[in-house]
Amino acid sequence: MQRVRKVCWTLHREIGFLVVGLTIVYAVSGIAVNHAHHWDANYERVAEPLAIEPVGAGPTAEVEPLVLERLGLRRDQVKTTWRASPEVLQVFQESGGYEVNLVTGQAVHRLARPRPVLFDLNFMHLNNGKGPWTVVADVYAGLLIVLALTGPLLVRGRKGLAGRGGVMMGLGVVLPIIYAVVMRLAR
Repeated sequence: MQRVRKVCWTLHREIGFLVVGLTIVYAVSGIAVNHAHHWDANYERVAEPLAIEPVGAGPTAEVEPLVLERLGLRRDQVKTTWRASPEVLQVFQESGGYEVNLVTGQAVHRLARPRPVLFDLNFMHLNNGKGPWTVVADVYAGLLIVLALTGPLLVRGRKGLAGRGGVMMGLGVVLPIIYAVVMRLAR
């Protein structure tokens, strides 16, 4: 048993050091993703006021090209436009758009800017890139399994599996089972 414990110590220590960076990536991103209903962790929504020379509330076919010109946009930079009211034209782009008052020339540029660091962490966590990152994520998950299996064998006595460690490990196993059962019953 002493030899098994020594191998576990070595594996646990070396793998533990190896996975620190990835654990931080997944932990920080996990917290952000868990609270997606509170805020957008990937993008910062920005509304920048601006003004253009008014074009008047004429027909959409006449005012739209003038608005795009005064905003400095080419037609291929615009997904679509919408006449929200007789005085307001909305211009939609890939990552935002404009809301322009045709009579006053007052406009708001709404855009979504990727949040520094969090955008990239969430991209990795959610495996949006696929490809090579899938291999990294799978290896990481496998290493976490090795850590989970070797860790309980490291401590002996009342702090180990036979004592407090065993109780904590039991809670860690039982909590997801209880949650799954409760969710199934709630359906």
